[in-house]
Amino acid sequence: MAEFTSDWFTNNIPNFEHVKTNVIENLGSIDSILEIGSHEGRSTCWVLENMLSDTGSITCIDPFANDHINPFTDQLGAQGSEWELRFRRNTAEAKKPTQKLTVHVALSYPTLAQMVVDKKQFDFIYIDGNHCCDNVLADAVMAWSLLKPGGIMLFDDYLYEDLPDVLDRGKIAIDAFCTCFTRQIDWYILNYQLAIGKKITKEKI
Repeated sequence: MAEFTSDWFTNNIPNFEHVKTNVIENLGSIDSILEIGSHEGRSTCWVLENMLSDTGSITCIDPFANDHINPFTDQLGAQGSEWELRFRRNTAEAKKPTQKLTVHVALSYPTLAQMVVDKKQFDFIYIDGNHCCDNVLADAVMAWSLLKPGGIMLFDDYLYEDLPDVLDRGKIAIDAFCTCFTRQIDWYILNYQLAIGKKITKEKI
């Protein structure tokens, strides 16, 4: 049985259901997912069981380390943390035999950069990593280039206000990103989370 010590996900299920409906409407199925920030795997497990196609693949990026690690300057320590081990146990129970799960125990910044170089593409991207605005902006810009036209990108904690310094929250970075990329964006969800889609542009004849 899956084991979790916290639940920051269940109240977001209606948003994920809405995303699922729209991605399938746009692309036909959800065969590739990228998750930035996985913690114990509660969202990952739900996606494996309820969103990803039976033969689809999900890629997760998480250092499974201190929440305040800086992806631009800090070095990742030893692997095998309690969070990582719990994540692996939980997702092993949820994953169907025909699904593929790839885990990068790593920082998002260099990992996403390599994915951009490798021209990876995903139907759905969930951003729930480091919440400092500089990190969120870097994740958003690189992840956007990995999102297929018709795909949807969902930001967690868009309205997070628990920390007093706005630079420790993601909203101003997400707003800046959306302003710069607004011509490419379709809007899907605006509540505590924010979901945007990449427009499908029609080729000129």
